Amino acid sequence: MEPIKGLRTVSGITALCLVLTLLVGCATTSEDEKSLTYQSPPGTKTTIILLRSGGRDVFSGEADDPLTWEGRRRAQHLPEVIGDMGVSAIYCTNLRRNKETAQPLADHLGLEPILVSQSRLLNYKKLSRDLLDEFFTKYAGGVVVWIGNLNNLEEMYRLLDGTGSPPTKYGDVFIVTVPDVTPPRIKKMTY
Repeated sequence: MEPIKGLRTVSGITALCLVLTLLVGCATTSEDEKSLTYQSPPGTKTTIILLRSGGRDVFSGEADDPLTWEGRRRAQHLPEVIGDMGVSAIYCTNLRRNKETAQPLADHLGLEPILVSQSRLLNYKKLSRDLLDEFFTKYAGGVVVWIGNLNNLEEMYRLLDGTGSPPTKYGDVFIVTVPDVTPPRIKKMTY
């Protein structure tokens, strides 16, 4: 008896569908590709303030660029903008321009900036997740300032469900309030 040609094709398609279903079911995403949704621990509301340095002086001729004149002015103005928000901690990279941006606020609040080494900036996706995990663990219910750089600011903003342009312009201040149940609320300002 000769096999029915149409049946053989259907069997081949069925087998292909089965294999594809198994492959899709077994597929995993890398940790970098996972979309995380952050929420503050139960009963708390954590605020994360995202900003870039006040302004980078790329013409300084130094490897670790300082702030521009305008950047120094912004840094001096930062305590007026967010100094009364109950800031618990100030994090920044150990780049000179980021430290110079953080210092006036730290002096105003009597806090010591927590410095993140330049070597951690290379894997900005991991750095962003690690810092957010730390913020929600150590400072649950508090207010944390992150003075970051382009890539990590974009990534943190994305991880905190931000939409539209991230806080990557000099003078941007994005205040992200993350409750324990509802989605984050983002207030965008400039300084």
